[in-house]
Amino acid sequence: MTTLKDHMMNILRSREFAVEERDGYLYGSRDDVSVVVLAASDMLIEDVQDFIRNVRGFSGRKIVASLGKVDDSVQSFLQRNNVHYWGREEIEHELGNLQLETVTDDRGKSLFDEIVSDELPQRPAEPPEQAIPVIVESSEEKAERIVKPNFSLEDVKYLARHEVQGYKYELELVPHYLFHFVLDLEDGKQRAGIAAVNALTSHVETWRWGFELVDSIDLPHSKREPKIDFEKARQMANDLIAKEYKAHVETVRDFGHSEIIERKKAGKGSVTIEPKGLVYLPVWCVEGTRGAMIVNSSSGKIISEHMHGGGNSAETRQG
Repeated sequence: MTTLKDHMMNILRSREFAVEERDGYLYGSRDDVSVVVLAASDMLIEDVQDFIRNVRGFSGRKIVASLGKVDDSVQSFLQRNNVHYWGREEIEHELGNLQLETVTDDRGKSLFDEIVSDELPQRPAEPPEQAIPVIVESSEEKAERIVKPNFSLEDVKYLARHEVQGYKYELELVPHYLFHFVLDLEDGKQRAGIAAVNALTSHVETWRWGFELVDSIDLPHSKREPKIDFEKARQMANDLIAKEYKAHVETVRDFGHSEIIERKKAGKGSVTIEPKGLVYLPVWCVEGTRGAMIVNSSSGKIISEHMHGGGNSAETRQG
């Protein structure tokens, strides 16, 4: 399944940008021009706020691209922070150019011509008294939500046919406790993300916004119940966030014969953690003649894969 991020990557490459993905964002460079892109089908205010925090030190052009409806207030917020916004109309324009270039030798005018200019596109101004809508879910009692699946049964069957020759497919809702965090680093820089604690396996990892939360899904599924409670999950999230902070403030100085590690202790207010409640991630559990696999139904990425064979080898990939 082709995602918006895939399309944006193709658009960048068609304009002769060298592209790489880091921390969920697309970074493009061409001659003396550089861009960073946040691409999400459904955009939340948290997406935008974290993006601005995480790329604050980036000196190139910044783009937020979304197919979903984005309020004028959010667009104005991006404008004030010198970030270009591409909605459905702009994305369709670039994709149309990309398609036309395959049948003609003429290259149409790209919005990147505007991006690399000194002027930001004008967007509707937000009234001064209007505040940016911020979604606050600070209690562990928050109602349970489900990450919206984007990878259908047909999609996973196609994937499994080539990987494990699947014959059995089940959709399971796996509980995760989410904790949004913001790290205040040196020189006014910030780092933001989501600590996601798998309530079944106790595995902790960092997520990015870009997924849509819904109250229910129509696909047949089974629901797993948490094996750890909120307090245990919060402690595990705190440990991950502490390591994340340490990774960004620790400096290693190499003196040839020895290394000196300089650490900055987290001061008061340098780490902000906000619980976001219990969220269920739908995953496809596939059994096949050649092995088994688990697929993230939101991103379509393989979470884990076990292959049968002479060596009974196993391979794990993070989704």
